Amino acid sequence: MKIKNKIYTKNDQKAVELSSTQRSILKKAINAALEFEEIDFPCEISVSFVDNAQIQKLNAHYRQKDTPTDVLSFPLFEDGDLDGELAEGEALAIGDIVISVEKAVEQAAEYGHSFERELAFLAVHSVLHLLGYDHEQSVDDEEYMKESAEEILFNIGLAREGYLKPESKKVEDIISIIPTPINQKTAFISIIGRPNVGKSTLMNYILGEKVAIVSKKPQTTRGQIKGIYTKDSNQFVFLDTPGIHKPKNKLGEYMMKEANESIAGTDAVVFIVESNETPNNGEVDIVNKIKASKLPCILVINKVDIAKKDKLLVTMDNFSKLCDFKSIIPISALNGENVDILLKELEQFLKDENWFFPPDMITDQPERVIVAEIIREKLLRLLDEEIPHGIAVVIEEYTEKKDLVSIRAEIYCEKEAHKKIIIGKDGLALKKVATYAREDIEKLLGKKVYLNLWVKVKKNWRDSDLNLNRLGFKEEK
Repeated sequence: MKIKNKIYTKNDQKAVELSSTQRSILKKAINAALEFEEIDFPCEISVSFVDNAQIQKLNAHYRQKDTPTDVLSFPLFEDGDLDGELAEGEALAIGDIVISVEKAVEQAAEYGHSFERELAFLAVHSVLHLLGYDHEQSVDDEEYMKESAEEILFNIGLAREGYLKPESKKVEDIISIIPTPINQKTAFISIIGRPNVGKSTLMNYILGEKVAIVSKKPQTTRGQIKGIYTKDSNQFVFLDTPGIHKPKNKLGEYMMKEANESIAGTDAVVFIVESNETPNNGEVDIVNKIKASKLPCILVINKVDIAKKDKLLVTMDNFSKLCDFKSIIPISALNGENVDILLKELEQFLKDENWFFPPDMITDQPERVIVAEIIREKLLRLLDEEIPHGIAVVIEEYTEKKDLVSIRAEIYCEKEAHKKIIIGKDGLALKKVATYAREDIEKLLGKKVYLNLWVKVKKNWRDSDLNLNRLGFKEEK
């Protein structure tokens, strides 16, 4: 039976954005360290993320050293002599860990490895401190901590290049320990199409996780969202883009710029359409953009689970006359029909390049951004058609405690009348949004969430460069 440790994380800094994937890797490293040390009961560990200034203050207070370090450990038991009566299902609190993410970023660059590996190393190193090892007091402990940390990271797929387990003496042992070299391959794939054809649904299905919001209303996606799918030696980086349409305001112009720029710099394009028989003007425009890019393209006809077969065949024939597609694949992004065939076809665009992201990472979106999008998704789903897409969500406060995340989000709309509809009679509409959003956010974060929503009016914010920047629609410099 696998031991369930309780690992709490708290982000007390704003210098570095931390993703849910990076936190998952850190927790994985802590669990691996406890397992390596053969701890046979559940443990409780709290991890706080701080910046250099904060950890410098802690060093000055607790260690009389007025310098920033990468990590501090605060064990609750002397010399690792863990002792305590545990009720059934209870975890033993063994200490706290404080990590300077600023320092972790610096050291990752200095040592030439990923930020994720550095976080994992600091976590493992700290767990060994909590269990009684002290490299500052014992040369033997120092050697043991170094060797153990490398072996633990090896076991979770984060070994440094050229590392071999220390017990490997014979040639045959070394051969059995060295993992088969992975000839890493990478492809960046842009997913484009008209609004509401299923681009986000397809990416979510491939990843097996919800990283892009979906709704029946068009123009749901507003910016590029990267989805990372790694299997065996292959890593696909999918760029989910806003639906291509004729912009009516500055927000629309921003969305179209994001969509058009997603094509440049990618290795191939997945163009998604529905079974509509004749391509419309918007789809013809997209085909012309693809031709101008000179990138290979796969045409995907989505929603075949509800399409008529004769209509589907006509659609395939009409689109094939517009462009020399590498292949045409009918799929259902909703239930996954033929998605495996699409992934197989995409393998032809892989290049012999090292992966750009760790294998456990599924998106580059920070948690705060995903949380804001989840709230906006519930608004889109629950509000009447009379509410336009003039809604933006901004996370104003995001505070993590041991077993609770407290979030204050502000919802911006363009008219007082829309504000009343969003709040609803006696606040019932807003309460329903908060309830559904909180359920999804708790699944994402793995802990209880207190969600506080406020509604404000910013007239015509979609046509204001200043307001667009303030609300997060910033162009990359």
